[in-house]
Amino acid sequence: MARVLIVEDDSSFREVVGLALKESGHEIATAANESEALKALDGGVDLALLDLGLPEKESGFSILDEMKKRSSTVPVIVLTGEKDMASHVRAMRDGAFDYVTKPVDVGQLERVIERALKPNGEPGTGEAIGLVARARTTPLEEGPLSELLGESPAMREVFKALGLLSASRATVLIRGESGTGKELAARALHNFSKATEKPFISVNCAALPGTLIEAELFGYRRGAFTGAERDRAGKLEAAEEGTLFLDEVGDVPLEVQVKLLRVLQERKYERLGETDSRPFKARVIAATHRDLEAMVREGRFREDLYFRLNVATITLPPLRERREDIPLLTERLLGEIGREIGRPMEGVSVRALDRLLTYDWPGNVRELRNALTRAAVKARGGVIGAQDFAFGQIEAPDAGGASAEAAAEAVSRFPTLDEVEREHIRRALARARGHRGKTCKLLGISRPTLVRKLRKYKIDAGPGGAGTPVPGAEGI
Repeated sequence: MARVLIVEDDSSFREVVGLALKESGHEIATAANESEALKALDGGVDLALLDLGLPEKESGFSILDEMKKRSSTVPVIVLTGEKDMASHVRAMRDGAFDYVTKPVDVGQLERVIERALKPNGEPGTGEAIGLVARARTTPLEEGPLSELLGESPAMREVFKALGLLSASRATVLIRGESGTGKELAARALHNFSKATEKPFISVNCAALPGTLIEAELFGYRRGAFTGAERDRAGKLEAAEEGTLFLDEVGDVPLEVQVKLLRVLQERKYERLGETDSRPFKARVIAATHRDLEAMVREGRFREDLYFRLNVATITLPPLRERREDIPLLTERLLGEIGREIGRPMEGVSVRALDRLLTYDWPGNVRELRNALTRAAVKARGGVIGAQDFAFGQIEAPDAGGASAEAAAEAVSRFPTLDEVEREHIRRALARARGHRGKTCKLLGISRPTLVRKLRKYKIDAGPGGAGTPVPGAEGI
């Protein structure tokens, strides 16, 4: 097997993980600090597990940097208890093969190690190991929602992609429904790149009429058209050597697409009314919620421009596909909303959280924020109750006013007892953050009974939706 280095200041963690990996046939070396880690690395290892949360400030990142300098071929899997986007993106940008969040499931960790040791292993494409959702009771965090948030596997894959792509200047196409945070992803690519001190220029292509978007992008010379009373630089020029973000690029008119294609191909452009070319040095990041492939087939989007933009792609998942992130988002958004309305918000009730978790959120995080704002204004006190929400499918149907057809449809969809029990177990797992012992207490059943029901209903009991079946250790 392999010689694995575990860099972790917690001796009990080193011991438990080390014993588990030894049982799988690996040889283990351990280190509690940077000097021990580099000494072990010089002695020869095949793979390293590196905790980012060592006592010294940012020592985990400094060790990662030194490891990649000394032995770029040794894959490093980062271990972190942090939930923020920044540490995950930075780890991938700085050369980590993958990252695993604590508490660590040994079975899943071994699968990541196995993939890392394969000659054709692909960095940053494996399972992210984390926690399922929970109802928060801790104080609300400070600060606006200025970055993407999420603990779900889908969002962790997004963070990995952001980390890998922030290290290059390749053109990136960000895809996703409205309200999923495409501009936040673009800003992350810029902020973690080497051009972070350079301008980040955003252009909302959907907000500009076709007659103005060309002038906005390219700029113009005085007298180029009626109303052009002075020379004006465009967004291409303002971006300098930084980043030009073309939001909703699918709304760019065909006649402007031709000129935009030339910019990407030749890296130069002319202001309207000028003949001299100017160099274009910025990185381009585009975003859209539209089906560009369908638009190409219909002749509404140039195929050559599509291929120029689609060099690398990041797809942001809709909120309905990462429901386990709703408690975290709710916590952060309520902190921001409370400051805006001048009344601190403590959180949401259990019934209110259940409603948030069962709605499909067609408007995604943007709609969640609007719903929470309306509820916060309406709520009496600092806790939002279920009765404070009034939107979409969350509202219970009014049986008295329902038509006969609607009533018949409701009866035809009435859940079976098995369906009700399965959903109840899934929610208990989410509330207990995937911890089986706590789930048993919530449900009032024994562990063997819980295991039997998990198998019966094929419920994932770990980090993914209601949970992933947890082979081996439940959490270290």
